[in-house]
Amino acid sequence: MIILLTALNLLPGQNYRIISSRNGRDISVTELARQLNRFDLVFFGEIHDDASLHQIQSQVLSAWHRRNHKLIVSFEMFERDVQSWMDSYLSGEISEEEFLHEARPWSNYDPDYRPLVEFAKANNLKVLAANIPRHIASQVVRYGTDSLAQLSDEERGWMAEQITATPGNYKERFLQSMELDMAHGMPGDQNVMDRLFYAQCMKDDTMAESIVRSLQANPRYKLIHFNGDFHSRAYLGTVERVKSRYPRVRIAVISPQYTDSIASFSFDRSLQSEADFLIVKAPEGTN
Repeated sequence: MIILLTALNLLPGQNYRIISSRNGRDISVTELARQLNRFDLVFFGEIHDDASLHQIQSQVLSAWHRRNHKLIVSFEMFERDVQSWMDSYLSGEISEEEFLHEARPWSNYDPDYRPLVEFAKANNLKVLAANIPRHIASQVVRYGTDSLAQLSDEERGWMAEQITATPGNYKERFLQSMELDMAHGMPGDQNVMDRLFYAQCMKDDTMAESIVRSLQANPRYKLIHFNGDFHSRAYLGTVERVKSRYPRVRIAVISPQYTDSIASFSFDRSLQSEADFLIVKAPEGTN
């Protein structure tokens, strides 16, 4: 058993594997960090309620920082209009209590995202609040795109200048995921689906625009962006929108790959189109 663990780069008690999709080989967190230095931008896709995956995120961020101190940490989970509060907290101008009161953190902030923010704070890293304010995206879902005409100039600055919500692979995947939700009781019709997809694309385009602006303003820095896996898996969503704005940027995608048996998981070449690196693990809540 010890030989098997060593062969898979697993330590006793480790509950995941990292696989490079370039060659299907297992690599360690240290080796992953070394390989990430070849890229300008890394997307780390997550399942939001997977606590152990969040712990891996912290390990990867720490390992990459040991190799490169010029990192920007970017979040789907914080929105553009709270950037000033994030900056004030990181610089020590305001308390954590005031920051949390103003920045609208997600309900799982304390166990899952706080370690990343606190790591950035302790190491003087820039943090990007990349997403569109949720009330703007929700407004489109409820009232349609015509309601955007009611936004103030300030609110318009909180969303991407260009929104791309065209048919294609991304929309097909999105509708398939919505069909699964509807099968579990979520109501919907085509108009609702179109509005939901547009709201999704508003998030993708806004995050992409935020990321590109940050990289262009900090040309000697690299950036790691944490988002829900759907936003970056298969190089779609936010990834393709970054590429359309900044074609020369070198991008890597990290995605979770769930399996009932970590040790016996066999890499399939079809997964090369899903991500550059796969975090192979059991679904949260299973052993």
